[in-house]
Amino acid sequence: MRHCSETAKFTHHLCSQMGERVRLQRRGCAIIRPPRDGGIRYRGLTQEQIRSVQVLPVDYEIEYICRGSRVIVGPKVRKCLPDGTWTDLNQRSKCLLPCPRVWTSLENGRVTVHPPGPSVEGTILHYSCLEGFILVGRNSTQCTKLGKWDSPKPVCHCEY
Repeated sequence: MRHCSETAKFTHHLCSQMGERVRLQRRGCAIIRPPRDGGIRYRGLTQEQIRSVQVLPVDYEIEYICRGSRVIVGPKVRKCLPDGTWTDLNQRSKCLLPCPRVWTSLENGRVTVHPPGPSVEGTILHYSCLEGFILVGRNSTQCTKLGKWDSPKPVCHCEY
């Protein structure tokens, strides 16, 4: 048994008076871990409340944030559902380093990005040239976990 506190009131725990002590009944979602190299933004909570709360209320939303220049890939926001689970838990959220965007365009050519979205670790770019131009360099490159492309950017030279 614990005392009913501001944290318990905030998290919508059901508090029932039993003398000076109260029983907290779980209704909501357990705190989840942030992605590696990231954190969680808890809207409307103080640092003290974040440290002491163990269950967040139904419909509460958390937002993942990434450290440094990393970007979130996967769900950025999760919501607590009535069954005590978070939305989209089957989709992993990751904080990854982006690769330079300059590689995602090619003068006199086309660049196809796979998968679509931000150019982060694992993204592959496929290069091709417009008619009348020849590709000089590799026709694809991959973004590494260090946020760098694994080969130099190719160029499209005129055939003539």
